[in-house]
Amino acid sequence: MVVKDSLNDSKRVGKIEKNCEELHITKAFSIKTIQKILLKHKRLKTITLSKSTRERLGDKTKKIIKSKKINLVIKNEQGRPIDIPATKLKKIIEMHRDFSYRELEEKLKVPKSTIHYLIKKSKKRKLKDGKKIIYLK
Repeated sequence: MVVKDSLNDSKRVGKIEKNCEELHITKAFSIKTIQKILLKHKRLKTITLSKSTRERLGDKTKKIIKSKKINLVIKNEQGRPIDIPATKLKKIIEMHRDFSYRELEEKLKVPKSTIHYLIKKSKKRKLKDGKKIIYLK
């Protein structure tokens, strides 16, 4: 299993998973920040980013990443992540197979429209669990 994480603030560099192999960055960080990441996370194999973030990334920063044999991959992960714990979403999806929206509303004490929205949006590839964004495969 590949451990993935995301980074959108240079102050959160210390909170990246220790065994992270794939990192998604949402903005062009400075060389110092990238060097900190590369120094602390030796298992890192891939950095994903949007096309515009790659264009804003400095040439020296790209060279440092390339010298460490880390792949820079353009990935579009548009939209906001669903703001619900992954465990609760999984429970709703599993129960949806056996129960109607109204029955789920009564059992889980979650509005029917919210359940419908979550099931529809569960096809998205990213979730927000507290302050952490989880990317699904």
